[in-house]
Amino acid sequence: MVDLIKGSSKGTSCIEDLCYVYVLYFDEAKGHQPILIFPTEEYKDSKKFMRPIKYHPIWFFDVKGQDSLDHVDVEFKGYTFFGKKIQTTSKRKKKRAGLEVETPETIVIIISLPNDLVIFGDELIRIISEKVKEKYHDKLYEIIEYLDVKDEIIKSPVVKEKINKGLELKKQLNDFICDNVKSYFNDAIKQQDHLSIKKQKAISFLTLKGYNVSYIEPVNGKTEFSDIQLFDSSKKSEELSIEAPFIIENVNIIEDSNELEILIKNNTQKDKQNIMVTINHLEEFFEKEVLNQEIEYWFQEEEILFASPILPRINEYLLFIIDNKTSEKLVSRKIDITLVNKIKS
Repeated sequence: MVDLIKGSSKGTSCIEDLCYVYVLYFDEAKGHQPILIFPTEEYKDSKKFMRPIKYHPIWFFDVKGQDSLDHVDVEFKGYTFFGKKIQTTSKRKKKRAGLEVETPETIVIIISLPNDLVIFGDELIRIISEKVKEKYHDKLYEIIEYLDVKDEIIKSPVVKEKINKGLELKKQLNDFICDNVKSYFNDAIKQQDHLSIKKQKAISFLTLKGYNVSYIEPVNGKTEFSDIQLFDSSKKSEELSIEAPFIIENVNIIEDSNELEILIKNNTQKDKQNIMVTINHLEEFFEKEVLNQEIEYWFQEEEILFASPILPRINEYLLFIIDNKTSEKLVSRKIDITLVNKIKS
């Protein structure tokens, strides 16, 4: 089998161009703490690098409530962050009253992809989260124990044993994620749906990054690619656009009533039914819903204005548009009210 990752001109470090995988847990005293960041942890102390992870909305869904959504994703500065929450075995003494040693660990897995590779996100987060839970459900607590004690000044034999076990397990987890990421991209790029504009966009991105995609086999003796070239300047940009089902037409702040107004359009030629629009705000580790409105019928190309209160000292809000029938999340958008004059759909 040809190795897509190995085929890159930049070697194995080029995985950074494909994706990042974050495995984190919730510490009752410190908040969100990384267990592992793949392929490199050199930026884990960077507030800028970790900011979309800290404020990812997945933290504010419980595991049961998340099931209907499968996963939660959010776009931030050219990347899409796909998040999944799972629970695993715990043998750690908790730092909050009311929690037992056996209270399960809350584990969050987040995968970030460049927007050009977003087509791969749904399947990749499902595969990684399922495989990590299956193989490491009863083991992740050992890495958490290691993280808890590694900085202790006096290291007893028991502490040293926890450190050694945790380090070894963390290395195994890193290699396990690496193997699955490489395997996924090697397989996914060969799936025969090359007439998809999204797929062509992804393949064009990989080609420009130096990955080997020449091994993709033709169907019935001929290639399945259309003649649209993503980076062909002779093509009109509208030929390559992917229609979003809903678009944000405008965002305004009404100072008199201290409200946030968001104008959203049904950007399709079909009427939509049973659509839920919610707006939440984030503050540290907590979420509060400030708007929850169900639209029974949203007619084609219809614009609807939503008004939500602006809370004191809260600048960032999360907008979700969800199909109530399928629980599919159609739109997720972060809105910073300090930048509303810069928001474009």
